[in-house]
Amino acid sequence: MITDTLVRRLSGSAHALAGDTLAFYQECERAGGIVRTHVWGLPVFIVTDPALIEEIFIRKKACFMKSAGLRASRRAFGLGLLTSDGELWRHQRQIMQPAFRVSNLEMYWPWVQAAMERVLGSWGEAGVRDIHRDMTDLCFEVLAIPLFGEDMAGVRPHVIEAAAALHAFHEGFSKWAAVAGILVAGMRAVSTRLGRPDFVFDPSRLPTEFARRLQAAMAGLDKFVFELIERRRAEPLRDDLVSVLLAARDETGAPLSRQQIRDEIVTMFFAGHETGAASISWTLYLLAKHPDVARALAAEPEGGPLAHQVIHESLRLFPPAYRVGRTAIESCRLGFTDVPAGAEIMIPQWAVQRSSRYFDHPDDFHPERWTPEFMKQLPKFAYFPFGGGPRICIGNHFGLHEGVQVVGEINRRFELRLAPGTQAVPELGITLLPREGTLRLEFRRRERSAASGN
Repeated sequence: MITDTLVRRLSGSAHALAGDTLAFYQECERAGGIVRTHVWGLPVFIVTDPALIEEIFIRKKACFMKSAGLRASRRAFGLGLLTSDGELWRHQRQIMQPAFRVSNLEMYWPWVQAAMERVLGSWGEAGVRDIHRDMTDLCFEVLAIPLFGEDMAGVRPHVIEAAAALHAFHEGFSKWAAVAGILVAGMRAVSTRLGRPDFVFDPSRLPTEFARRLQAAMAGLDKFVFELIERRRAEPLRDDLVSVLLAARDETGAPLSRQQIRDEIVTMFFAGHETGAASISWTLYLLAKHPDVARALAAEPEGGPLAHQVIHESLRLFPPAYRVGRTAIESCRLGFTDVPAGAEIMIPQWAVQRSSRYFDHPDDFHPERWTPEFMKQLPKFAYFPFGGGPRICIGNHFGLHEGVQVVGEINRRFELRLAPGTQAVPELGITLLPREGTLRLEFRRRERSAASGN
């Protein structure tokens, strides 16, 4: 008992974060706007007050960089838009922003429609589908031609294996850190004293199965991407993201390196389709549990207000990015709390967006709450499924547009119910996924009159 108590005192919140992480975040939210804890001596702050979140994202953003946890995934993402910081990030964002302008969304819709026809055409009249697998396939197809200019079927197996390896890596490292995190915390403490609070340990070099699997999976994906880059360099430029990257120049006027183009492409492979698939899957799950809302949505004209309300409410309850992390690179003050350089900051959308401080019946699915009046009075960072500030997700408008269109079309065509034995338990990887990446729903084609609202 003494030994166990001592270990828990030394490890701090390590076991809570490696256990029921979402419940821990909600416990911190109920305790107050900022909770200080530690993981094997490494200072950790759980921030859930919208005013303090705004300080981190906007007013004091220079004090922070991307979290050590995300930067530890650089074997996958490299220095792409997701993991880079400072001037490099600003230059990357400037290069890529035109591909995600709101004005381009209508241009992408024919590809969304074509992908839906291919995926939904295999459903038939009734049965059971793994909805998350279908939506992952759909979102990958939606991504391929607008962003990469061609059918990317050849890379699909590599992306599937790399995504699975990345999630296993995330889970494996979290469990490893709960036990051996004292080594990481010690290295971080030393590096901070030496003036390097941004130091991050690369867990992909560990002699573990999860690290070896990630290395092997990324090697296969890298081979495909590097071959794609070399082939596209020899071809005329097209109207897609790859061409934007090939035509871009850095601050010196030189073309982007092969590695940097690779990092941006791989980041888009992951971030561009997995978050969309998760968002749509969770939304369809909620509609399957609430057939009254689904019927009302099916009767609504395409693009009506309820479709947007449903997507907002789904993103509130099941945000694919369930937590934003930051590392403090200099000491600062958040509210009345001093945050030392080297500390890790965790900002959990999951807990903030399920807070009774801002939402009545916060764990219930009530799309009708999203009226213009409600949205106007809601604190700015009480709802932030795409992050916020300058680093808000570059694909936020695309994601909302895709969700409204895909969910609305599927719901007009099919009535959904939970399949027997289905338990949609969130699994924490890089994104919030159904456990084991599986979500089985029963479907039945709606009568045409019901689907059209006539």
